Amino acid sequence: MIDATLTRRQTLQLGAVTAGLTLLPGARRASAQETTITFWNSTYPTVDPNDKAKRLEDFYVYQAATRFQEQNPGMTVAIENFEGGTDLFTKYRTSSVAQNGPDVMGLWSGSYMLGLIDFLEPLAAYFTPEERARITGWEATSTDFKADSDQIYGVPAGSDGTTCMFCNLELLAKAGVDPEGDWRSSFESFISALEAIKASGTMPLVLDENAIVWQILSWWQAQELGGAAVVGELVSGERNFNDPVMIGIAEKWQTLKEYTVPGAETMPGDAAYQSLFAGDVAMSTGGFWVIDPTLEALGEKLGMIKMPNFSPEAPLQDGGIGGAGTAFIVSNYSGVKDAAVAFIKHLMSKEEQTLKAESGEGLLLNVTDVDTAPYYEPLKQIQQEWANEPSTVFWLDNLYPVELTNEIKAQSQLAWTGQISAEEFMAKIDAKRDELLG
Repeated sequence: MIDATLTRRQTLQLGAVTAGLTLLPGARRASAQETTITFWNSTYPTVDPNDKAKRLEDFYVYQAATRFQEQNPGMTVAIENFEGGTDLFTKYRTSSVAQNGPDVMGLWSGSYMLGLIDFLEPLAAYFTPEERARITGWEATSTDFKADSDQIYGVPAGSDGTTCMFCNLELLAKAGVDPEGDWRSSFESFISALEAIKASGTMPLVLDENAIVWQILSWWQAQELGGAAVVGELVSGERNFNDPVMIGIAEKWQTLKEYTVPGAETMPGDAAYQSLFAGDVAMSTGGFWVIDPTLEALGEKLGMIKMPNFSPEAPLQDGGIGGAGTAFIVSNYSGVKDAAVAFIKHLMSKEEQTLKAESGEGLLLNVTDVDTAPYYEPLKQIQQEWANEPSTVFWLDNLYPVELTNEIKAQSQLAWTGQISAEEFMAKIDAKRDELLG
């Protein structure tokens, strides 16, 4: 796992903190006759940066668990809160070897989740076709990354939205760049817009270590390849990174450095966004989690625009990277598997998803039967809609094996700073992929 990805998830979690075992306020500790479901939570917020005095029982996840207990007498949900990241994966693996981990856990989906497959309960048999049909993102929790797979080991737990460009409309206007113009149609048109912004006296871009590779480079690679299914061929060895198309994308990507605040390869997200908030830079990239703080800083000057296309001929157009980046799993050694699945179904029910949208907490929804428009402000609602478009490609760092993700991150920093060529960059990724295939 890599720091760049960690930054993205930590931002989404809005400060979930590690805590000891916490029974719901007012709940009795389970007696021998009762069923206790232990839930390791790193998915739902339990800290409000704007209200440090907010009590646990006032957060959505605690209220949802209380409703589950009321509807299921004799069942108790014990919530333990964690930050997502390397430590949590290590803790789960260690606890699972001893078979004393949680019954239910929220964690990152894709290859991160599947790296723990030895301890995960297969879940296809627990869900009817109708139950699966209303939840999107199943490809993020299956071994073959297919939405209709019968090899699912998690339940998609929310949407990360779609990465896009966040811009200062005032600075774009100063440069004569129309936010609705065709500068997004190709790499060359995008560069023309960046040149105009730079000529107006404004730094065009601020990007963090996550954005340069997993939001921009990954999007251009995915759209030229035609989506997640073809990206899978890079992992299997059916297709190579060191391919003329992929090298060409990387070569042009490297030129963005000239239009970007220096230090992007090691800049954390919070530092990058501060430049945007301050009005010093015209644009940055990110997902829905950027909206609230940027709106607070820029107000009506904030614009949200889809990612630039690499070329108008690419199989995918007008999309971004995102989707169901988190999932709920059930431990295969749990003694209360049916109850654990029932709790997950409760959290994903239409009623609970509606209340979650109303709370404004956590991830966007990944269900088809809840209208979020009454609850989301306009930009967040647009993100909700964009995330469900076919042009949204699932996070490539979740598609690749973790070791390959780490290698891509390390080599991208060298390529971004010109220490290795685009061809060397792609060749090194192939070499790591081949090593993993063994």
